[in-house]
Amino acid sequence: MVFMINIFQPALGEDELAAVRDVFQSNWIGMGQYVDEFCKAFATHLNRSPNHFLATTSCSEGIFLSAYLFGFDSSSEIIAPAISFVAVGNTIISSGARLVLCDVDRFTCNATAKFIAEKITSKTKAVILNHYGGVPCNMDPIIELCKAHDIVVIEDSACAIKSYYKGRACGTIGDMGVWSFGPTKTICTGDGGMIYLKAEDQIPVARERLYHGLPARKNSGTDSASSGDKQWWEIRINRFGLRATMNNIAGALGVVQLTKLNDFIERRRAIFDLYSSELSHLDWLRLPPKLKEECSSSYYFFHVQLTKRDELAAFLLDNGIYSTFRYWPLHKIKAFGIRGANLPNSEYISQHTLNLPLHQSLTDAEVGRVIDAVKRFGKLRY
Repeated sequence: MVFMINIFQPALGEDELAAVRDVFQSNWIGMGQYVDEFCKAFATHLNRSPNHFLATTSCSEGIFLSAYLFGFDSSSEIIAPAISFVAVGNTIISSGARLVLCDVDRFTCNATAKFIAEKITSKTKAVILNHYGGVPCNMDPIIELCKAHDIVVIEDSACAIKSYYKGRACGTIGDMGVWSFGPTKTICTGDGGMIYLKAEDQIPVARERLYHGLPARKNSGTDSASSGDKQWWEIRINRFGLRATMNNIAGALGVVQLTKLNDFIERRRAIFDLYSSELSHLDWLRLPPKLKEECSSSYYFFHVQLTKRDELAAFLLDNGIYSTFRYWPLHKIKAFGIRGANLPNSEYISQHTLNLPLHQSLTDAEVGRVIDAVKRFGKLRY
């Protein structure tokens, strides 16, 4: 029996189990000290102050939070690249704002200042970017453009943990950044996300919004009592809020996973390089563009482009290899109601791009299977 090679897969083991056991033995699995430790460790990895970071239940929740923090409403237009995750479109539409899609570079799949500039109007309030597959956008021109028009920059860095642009961590370059720790991401906490806010005074507002609007408490942030309080069970809220706080189980997993993050990325880089060297001679297959010298990547995707994309995907699946295309263009999702969009590069990407398996748990033998299958497909179909 040939086992399916997954395109994404978490790397969890005995260390993570031991961390979860510690949480169980603490008798408190809700939001608490393990979450605080994870936030601090994450900030340290990105060489930033932990005062700007806040954990949540998912990257998507962080994106939804941006609409609240920056006041998206029916008078707002929010620009996003057409090649974005559905959470971006959901956030904008549900806020009442108008979703305005810009095109992306045909080969990097990233938005550029040029494409963003074409969509700016007097109503533009924010731009929500993503760094496709962990490869940073060319951020300096984008930041300069948005600053000139007083536009907020939000970085969806779900796939770009420890990706850097000119020495700055993706997710910390704009006004807000969000990361994902879901089951398909580089580090996994089951589900979970992290938020960065450039303006430190937004952190208390964000924290309250994510926890029922309740005033933040010191230490654990959970319900607690003091003998100096009278009727400490009384509830007051500062704003209307949600329930989107990370718990200690996820926080403990995150702390352990962060100790392995550098090794994870190094393994992903090695797989990326092996794909590149073994497939570069195939004239029918376009590989990802070379990374610019001033950038570093998380190596989250290895995307190829070809005329017979769907045939290759089916061939790989028949040979026990799962592939996919991320992300389906937002203008092709009927619910968003985008009609008549002129996005030629996004259209091209949606018909020609395929993501091959890439995760740190892939063995050399499995990578070899993928490479061999791609080459065999080329001999049969080209």
